Amino acid sequence: MFNKKSVYEDEIKKSSSGNPEHKKNELTADVPKDVSMRPLGTAQRSPSVNKILKGSKLIGDINVTCDLELNGEVEGNITSMQESNILIKGICKGNIETKEGSVDIEGKLSGGNISAGKDVKISGKFHGGEVKAVGKIFVDGEFNGKLDGNDIEIGPNSSGKGEILYKEYISISRGAKVDVQIAQTREALKAMKTQAKTKAADAKPVKKSAGGK
Repeated sequence: MFNKKSVYEDEIKKSSSGNPEHKKNELTADVPKDVSMRPLGTAQRSPSVNKILKGSKLIGDINVTCDLELNGEVEGNITSMQESNILIKGICKGNIETKEGSVDIEGKLSGGNISAGKDVKISGKFHGGEVKAVGKIFVDGEFNGKLDGNDIEIGPNSSGKGEILYKEYISISRGAKVDVQIAQTREALKAMKTQAKTKAADAKPVKKSAGGK
């Protein structure tokens, strides 16, 4: 798709005659209609993304049914009961919840909680209550609060304090400046105890009857 477009641009530079627009139509006509085209050198963006532009300020709760990119400022809760990914590049003062999606904080979230059905990434600032993810929590920014996830990774550029609850895996990189209390979730501890009891029961020798050899 992009090779044809590059050929078109080269031909315009080499030729000073003819109608460039006509040649463009001929080249793009060969591209299937179900294939999307985008300008060279630009990032491809999903058409189903709600965008709140920089300089905008909204007060009130927001319910979304598709992906959301916040570049402005919101004072209120952001909620999605569907598979919506939420990207915060601006400022959010409230709770963020997506039932089946992921949350990415590149800007700042303050005074609220994060709940995600998949993963949470914090490369900006989180000053709230609790971050809870069904999947992985990756922090390489500033945080103050509680982290509760299946896997938790604290990157080298992290700084903050609070509490960390993990289920299966935790990693804190060298260089991270954190003051945290770390514990494994009760569900994980119960599972470990159950597995230990099962292994102990399997390891017990089988008693032989009095008449056995």
